[in-house]
Amino acid sequence: MFRTTLLIKLLIAVSWLFLTSVATANNKNESIKNDLQEYVLLISIDGYRHDYNKLHQPKNLINFAKNSARVEQFIPSFPTVTFPNHLTLVTGLYPANHGIISNRFYNPELQRDYAMNIHDAVTDGQFYQGTPLWSLARQQGLKSATYFWPGSEAKIAGYRPNYWLKYDGRTPNEERIEQVVEWFKLPTEQRPHFVTLYFSDVDSAGHHHGPEANQTREAVQYIDSLIGNLLAQVESLPFEVNIIITSDHGMAKVDEFDRLYTDKLVADNEQLIEKFIFNNDAAFSLVTAIGENKTKDLSDLKKLVDNVEGLQFYLQQDMPKHLNFTGNPSIGDAVIMSNKHYITSTDARPGVIGKHGYDPTVVTDMNTVLYAQGPAFNQQAVVKHAENIHLYPLIAEILGLTVTETIDGDITVLSPLLAHP
Repeated sequence: MFRTTLLIKLLIAVSWLFLTSVATANNKNESIKNDLQEYVLLISIDGYRHDYNKLHQPKNLINFAKNSARVEQFIPSFPTVTFPNHLTLVTGLYPANHGIISNRFYNPELQRDYAMNIHDAVTDGQFYQGTPLWSLARQQGLKSATYFWPGSEAKIAGYRPNYWLKYDGRTPNEERIEQVVEWFKLPTEQRPHFVTLYFSDVDSAGHHHGPEANQTREAVQYIDSLIGNLLAQVESLPFEVNIIITSDHGMAKVDEFDRLYTDKLVADNEQLIEKFIFNNDAAFSLVTAIGENKTKDLSDLKKLVDNVEGLQFYLQQDMPKHLNFTGNPSIGDAVIMSNKHYITSTDARPGVIGKHGYDPTVVTDMNTVLYAQGPAFNQQAVVKHAENIHLYPLIAEILGLTVTETIDGDITVLSPLLAHP
């Protein structure tokens, strides 16, 4: 009896030691895997136009660009506004396909409004399609972190980032940088491999003062100093980080653009008054017909628009192919567009000096930049022009992630930027 009990205890001890050694080996292997895995820091400087380095002379960004793989004209998706393009950057989908078709819109399937300032909408995953990079990372065992990236507060494709914060534009940029660095200093098993960071100052200055104003130059210089500080801290880490600096769109000076008031457009036609909902955003207006005879009402509205030089009217299904802006009910029945007007209404706030949203193939001031440094990149490689849908598969490739769904982006477009295409 004594020998049997002793034997059982011995077997239990050996089994425990074996399981412990296996667990230790697995943890060690996981740590080795994490150590070998690339890191990516994606930085968005909202409203950073493609020529701002030359125009405003930010020394840190100029030096970064000189030693970067880069895209000289990084082309945003239409409409060239903030939320749609930030989602495009992290899903590889055009706005019509990821669902956030404008900064504000009505979703008829959900029967709800979406806008940047409607918290219950921004945090509701039902509005979003596709699989953001942070969700893709989590699906495949990598941790991710976002500091104020549109969409990161919602559970999309089953996940939020491992680390994320509720948006508060009052949060000092210095605090944002400090948190990003702290994420990279976490123990290996807790450390995110995909991190995003967002700055809004350049966009705000461009809107209020215009892209070439001294105030915008000051905003660029301020963000440049912050990025210089961030780069120094990241370079001091005991591992290398791939750093990608880009933006959602550029900025155009529009204070001298002709104003087009959608309510005035139909005011002289009693048959069309109260037959439409116009969702105006300077460069475009999303039009929803609400009358009993939508086909006739839309035809009559088209005739009015066609009489205004520089305006274009398209039924959703007839949108120009290169804009990839069709097939989503949130767009509405039609779109009024212009590249030389400021589309608004008489009850709206006064227009700003700088604006975006225009067709980037016509108004090249909409275009932005892509600068990338790190072990994954050929730091002398240059691509002249590329659409921003292609960033998603590039980052997925660097992180070793498998893109499991159909996307609009194509890895071959930006793969020349890689050290090993």
